[in-house]
Amino acid sequence: MLRLRITMLLQIKDAKIPFYEKLPKDNQFYKHYVQNIKFARMKEAATQKAEEDKVLFDTAAEKIEAEHQKA
Repeated sequence: MLRLRITMLLQIKDAKIPFYEKLPKDNQFYKHYVQNIKFARMKEAATQKAEEDKVLFDTAAEKIEAEHQKA
């Protein structure tokens, strides 16, 4: 019973580890794949930051416009 449970837990653990993490770290494909993942995350973060800044600047422009009309 204990062996069956250990086997099941090892299979679950193996299924949760991404395939590229199972490759040797000096493998060319591993390096390329991880580099692409990092690039995609950086691109996503930069896009999100640009959208946040756009909203911030639009809000500031609206406030300036409203104060300019009051004056």
